[in-house]
Amino acid sequence: MRRPSRATVATAFDVAWSAGLALVVFGPLLLGPGYWLFGDMVFVPEQPWKAAWLGLDGALPRAVPMDALVSLVTQVVPGSWVQRGLLVGGFVLGGVGIGRATRDHAWFARAAAITLLLWNPWVYERLLIGQWAILLGYLALPWVVLAARRLRADPRRGWAEAAIAVTVAAVCSPSSGVMAAVVLAVLGLTRDRATWLVTAVVGVVANLTWLVPAVTADAVEVSTDGVFAGFAARAESGAGLLASLASLGGIWKTSILPDARTGSVLVVLSCLLTVAAAAGLRRAVREHPGEWRRLAALGIGALVIAAAPAVPGGAEVLEDLASRLPGLALLRDSHRFLAPLAVVLALGAAGAATAVREQVRPGRGALWSVVGLIVVAPALLLPALAWGAAGELERSSYPSEWDEVADALGDDPGRVVVLPWAGSYRGYDWNHRRAVLDPAPRFFPGEVLVDDRVLLDDGVVPAEDPRVEEVRRALAAADPAAALRAAGVHWVVVEKGMAAVERPEGRVVHEGDELALIAIPAADPPVTVGRDRDIGSGTIVLIVTGHAASAVLLLSGGAVRIRRERPASLIVTGSHGLHSRVVRGLWEGTFRMNLIISSIVGALAAGAVLVGGVQAAQPDQKPVNKSDLYSYSSE
Repeated sequence: MRRPSRATVATAFDVAWSAGLALVVFGPLLLGPGYWLFGDMVFVPEQPWKAAWLGLDGALPRAVPMDALVSLVTQVVPGSWVQRGLLVGGFVLGGVGIGRATRDHAWFARAAAITLLLWNPWVYERLLIGQWAILLGYLALPWVVLAARRLRADPRRGWAEAAIAVTVAAVCSPSSGVMAAVVLAVLGLTRDRATWLVTAVVGVVANLTWLVPAVTADAVEVSTDGVFAGFAARAESGAGLLASLASLGGIWKTSILPDARTGSVLVVLSCLLTVAAAAGLRRAVREHPGEWRRLAALGIGALVIAAAPAVPGGAEVLEDLASRLPGLALLRDSHRFLAPLAVVLALGAAGAATAVREQVRPGRGALWSVVGLIVVAPALLLPALAWGAAGELERSSYPSEWDEVADALGDDPGRVVVLPWAGSYRGYDWNHRRAVLDPAPRFFPGEVLVDDRVLLDDGVVPAEDPRVEEVRRALAAADPAAALRAAGVHWVVVEKGMAAVERPEGRVVHEGDELALIAIPAADPPVTVGRDRDIGSGTIVLIVTGHAASAVLLLSGGAVRIRRERPASLIVTGSHGLHSRVVRGLWEGTFRMNLIISSIVGALAAGAVLVGGVQAAQPDQKPVNKSDLYSYSSE
């Protein structure tokens, strides 16, 4: 019997270790029905298809095209399964990726790298504010590191890996796509012009899927007043801001922090782990000459960007620049861009564990305990990440009324307004009063409008969508029902148990404990409102072309990988001198998983582009201490 290769054994260990950590973190979600609904983490049983999921509504593409992919998948797979698959699968693939990046190290060193990548304050904080898509984009970065190595070694053949990794990151979120492109550039560029060409083409084309909708959303009004200061990184303890960031913490929403992170001792101890990982960085990548300098520059750059709005005068400078270059608004939550530093430190952890192991001699066996400490230190320093944030994250299920209202709305209800008009986050009784982005736009069909302002402790991030401002004026009018009719609103959904609501006049179609549905009588003469705001056929063509280009890049990279890694045939001589052909696959390591994921994403992206293009062408978190308002404040 043929023994498995060393690479196969290493991959099996990496998968098992990553899966084990994922089970420890997501165990409560996996043990029963329901969803985790908090912050920006919103999944629904079946997300109806809308052109908006491809950015064809003229709004900023914050979840484009991820919403399109989730919508397509939930047509055949329940949303609760999709949520579990994305979270657990993302953890496993991220861990396997960093394991591949440290493949030349022993199992314990890879375990140290995987643990630090998956178990750190940045992961905890992004998970607790529900930014699952950004978390998945972060977990794609180890694969970008691998792609950059391949690009440096062979620019003309390394483009395929880069295309897959960067496009997957860009699909997750715009900020993830930008980070992936930067990581590829910092680690992959050489004096060979081919590396510059590949990096530029891949970086741009992979991000067209959200970049084109963002550039063409000219009706959106993005305010930068106070947003950089409001979302700036903050010190978690008396150890200061730099210590928080160096230990991969420092998020602006301090209310989600575990008690231990508010003490200086634990933050300083976490900084010691950062120092150890930084010291091991050169040993970690010894087989890749010069890479440690690139990684060090990448980590320092990430730290500077994360700290920029928090330094004196930094927020004001960024606001001034963003008023001239709106694209800089992407940096308003700069703490998320600390993600590359976490990847750098994960690599360094493997080097630190290896360096300590190399010092083990007879009589110095106690150093093995130091190796073990490096492996488990991330979990010891942040036990609150275990078991759904130490049991804080509870599962919830949508009341049956939500399905009843969705059925009453039908497949194409037109424009729907959701009340109360009090910010974009809600605190439902059935969801343990945790602040969560209103699920209505993803649960209900039609053009569902909610108040998309973000309410902070020290201010309000204004609405970006002109349609929202139009509805606000209608609700404030002397006759809200007539004003809503004039704005093309057909239905009003009232979510109960929160702020008091002054209902517009209309026919009550549903009245329950959780929801009410009111039909607004048609205007006379009727008001014609398209499926989404009129963005013009030329803009639709540009957006669909951008999605298609990203999908083609992803599928082309996958096709090239398939051709390179296809099974080979081995000629074996039998005992009687007869020759028989025995097919032996060369499909070892994690390539299969990477390829399968990229192929699925590419196929779904292509399907989303087709569906969106056809439809567009047709005419037509935690509760805050306030009695009636749920916000996404930092406290």
